Amino acid sequence: MHHSAKQIAENATFQAFINSYLREVDSGHWMESGEWIQEQQLSTPLSGESVAEIELSGQSAKFAVEVLYRSRTGRHVIGHAFKYCSHRREWIQQDRLPMLIILIHEMHLVAKANGCHELASHFDELVLRMIESYQTMAVYIEARMNDEDSLYSEDCSFIEAEQSLLFGHWLHPTPKSRQGMAGWQQPSYAPELKGQFQLHYFQVDREMVEETSNGQETASKFILQSIKKSLPHLMVSEQECLIPMHPLQAQWLLQQDYVREAIKKGLLKDLGQLGANYSATSSIRTVYNPEEEWMYKFSVPVKITNSLRKNRFHELRAGAVMAELMKKLRFAEKHPVFRMIDDPAYITAVFPGRKESGFEVILRSNPFQEEKQRGISPIAALVQDPLPGKCSRLHRTIERIAGEESRDIRDVSMDWFRKYWECAMEPLIRLYDEHGLALEAHQQNSVLDLSTGYPEAYYYRDNQGYYLSNLHREALCKLLPVLEECPELFYEDALILERFTYYLFMNQLFSVISRFGQDGLISEDHLIKWCRNQLGSLEKVLSGQGKDFIKHILQSERLSYKANLLTRFHDVDELMAKNEQAVYTYLPNPFAGMKKEESYAEAASAVV
Repeated sequence: MHHSAKQIAENATFQAFINSYLREVDSGHWMESGEWIQEQQLSTPLSGESVAEIELSGQSAKFAVEVLYRSRTGRHVIGHAFKYCSHRREWIQQDRLPMLIILIHEMHLVAKANGCHELASHFDELVLRMIESYQTMAVYIEARMNDEDSLYSEDCSFIEAEQSLLFGHWLHPTPKSRQGMAGWQQPSYAPELKGQFQLHYFQVDREMVEETSNGQETASKFILQSIKKSLPHLMVSEQECLIPMHPLQAQWLLQQDYVREAIKKGLLKDLGQLGANYSATSSIRTVYNPEEEWMYKFSVPVKITNSLRKNRFHELRAGAVMAELMKKLRFAEKHPVFRMIDDPAYITAVFPGRKESGFEVILRSNPFQEEKQRGISPIAALVQDPLPGKCSRLHRTIERIAGEESRDIRDVSMDWFRKYWECAMEPLIRLYDEHGLALEAHQQNSVLDLSTGYPEAYYYRDNQGYYLSNLHREALCKLLPVLEECPELFYEDALILERFTYYLFMNQLFSVISRFGQDGLISEDHLIKWCRNQLGSLEKVLSGQGKDFIKHILQSERLSYKANLLTRFHDVDELMAKNEQAVYTYLPNPFAGMKKEESYAEAASAVV
């Protein structure tokens, strides 16, 4: 492995961790670089605009990091790191990975001192996952260093964009943690390595099968039709049906006693890997073939970022119900730039005494077939950092449009952002306002049609990310009575406000604003001010929960934020926790902060 790949992975790990630490644990003491250098008599030259000092009271130590780019909305860009040497009474440069381990140790000492019982320290797990994430990232970078076109091309296909996320979640301390996936399995199953694989099929006695489909055909019929494209002579009796499985999950299932017993009794047959090749999308467990009408979403025995990825039965049911509800609401007809990648069908094998058997499969609609797959990208792929010396996908897109239209970069950026807002932000706020439905619209769940260069449509995906307001419960259940059987879909608005604020604003919108600013395309301040004006105008025409939501966004001093570092440190599996609740914290609101600064500036001008 080239040393450069390890250096790049180390830097990416450091950036994500330090930003998470500054947001969730200790915001640090900030100073202008020139002032700090003079005060500390530092001999190392710094090019960053700021320095943030971090006090480690549990270890009587102190770190400082140079901030090359300070973001109002997203991730700061961190340069040099220093540790104060009390013996020599000077700052010395600090190696990055050892520094992160020291910071994790500080979190452990603080948790112990606080007598934290419900959220105990799992520092060993965090250290393990951080190192594993770093090493995995280095493997991906090494493999893709010379793959600039498929990584950053603005005319990429859907799967190229899905497989381009070398660095992962922009503010997660272990973005490429893949516990449960061995190194030798990565080339086939890791999206970043562009692998393809056949699905593993089981032939199951129909008496054991539970399935649902909102379409004219059953899920089992869809599956059989699909496999027969490549295996036309495959025969399956009327008393049996096929269930496809991710090969990693199939290997796990074949080790389970209840599965082995069913195979012995002839209720289950292991057919092995068959049929066409599929590719993993960015989530790993949803797989895609451009010629197929459906994607499949599987359970996999792998801990990805915070959670072991399992399809739970209520999620299968919720996906089908929500697909039907969205049809009845006819929201997409009023807002054609908003689209839902729905999950209208599922199939599973049922075993006595088991709520989930591990055979749960979700059928997800595939709008990106054949010629419709070009220019499609999740927002996460647009905004992630590029490899050194390269430009981000967003930067390349804006530069290409500006060249083709012979226009100023800043003007093109503003037009692009305006179209993005119209596709990805306003419809989601209106959906909550009109129907009490909020979506977990983070940057990986949010897919844009960029076939013209500009955002033309927004696609939402994720059957785990629906929040229906209890205030709309009666009306929605009247429209679709089967919703009565899905009480887990309904939430109080206080909780929806917290989640929706994080996913739509803190995670999605602010990542786009931060990327524009960091790439020097248009300033964050300009975009924040524009968004504030748009929200103010939208608030005036809304009348439901969306109106209160906007008021909260504009007026709150602090906004809710999912603390991925703390979630990981306390080893919370949010998919298994009550209400799928991660650890949340609150961060300064850039809208309120900028308004306050403008008020100060106006007052100062009036005095002058």
